[in-house]
Amino acid sequence: AYITLRRIILYRTIMAPKNDTNGASYGTTSYGALHGTTNGNEIPAAIPSGGMTRMGPYIVGGFACMTTMYATLFFSFRNSSQIMGLSPAKEFCPPDRFKPDEVCSRSDLFAFQMTTWLIMVFCGTQGIYAWHVSKRAHSGIPRTPQGRIFGFLPEAEKIAAACFTYQVWDFLISLLIPEHRTPIMMTHHVMAATVSWCSIRYQYLHHYGVFFLGLSEVSSIFLVFVDFCKYFPPIPGTLYEQTVGRMSGPLFAVTFITYRIVLWWPVSLQLFRDARVVLQSGQAAKLRPGKQWVLYVFMGTNIPLGLL
Repeated sequence: AYITLRRIILYRTIMAPKNDTNGASYGTTSYGALHGTTNGNEIPAAIPSGGMTRMGPYIVGGFACMTTMYATLFFSFRNSSQIMGLSPAKEFCPPDRFKPDEVCSRSDLFAFQMTTWLIMVFCGTQGIYAWHVSKRAHSGIPRTPQGRIFGFLPEAEKIAAACFTYQVWDFLISLLIPEHRTPIMMTHHVMAATVSWCSIRYQYLHHYGVFFLGLSEVSSIFLVFVDFCKYFPPIPGTLYEQTVGRMSGPLFAVTFITYRIVLWWPVSLQLFRDARVVLQSGQAAKLRPGKQWVLYVFMGTNIPLGLL
């Protein structure tokens, strides 16, 4: 009886129209949408409000942790001639930046790669689990255009928070690393941070966020080591050269082709189709009044991010 009463209270609460403290309003939903049985006319269930409030502590904590890790590694190896027995490539120790008697450890590149790897592992594995293993990215929301655009997924919210934190951190740290502060990469950070923030702030496109913010980073897990081998060339014949040096390239190529080429564009096409449906049907104006522009931000950044 207690469980039944709780379900009735929950159902009545979700059925009531809600206004998000972030400024987004959410309408009513059907019982089928609430429990995952949907048809073409159903809309996703009302979702928890206050995405930035929920994710704020994770964002601040994540930023602090990444900065602490970077600073620890940077200052620990700053005056070392070698890092883990490896010396930086000569091209990353230009004479116009380092005097002949000055130590060039490039601990900044080492610290950046190690910190980046951890956040890429988190986003990538979370994306794999939600998309392929638990399949919550598909079963946790109504399988309709409205569900994929407006459905709420806690997994996607955490991935978006991690992505937003990293992109902001990366943008700021890259200002200190000449090799990273290129116009293309800085623009990439701004676009990725923007879509991540919009996903959290207005709770949009959680289904697609699992793919574009999570699965798309799987290849970056191996790209970190590809770049690491470029910055710190492995010594031939060593275990490092035989494992990381030889395996990271092929693994990066396979995962990049899979998620950034083969699957990226079909998923993008479905995103554009779903966006057209909710815009033309008026569902976007009903469920996110005044926030339809977020859809155009996602669609406008999708193609350039896919090409980077």
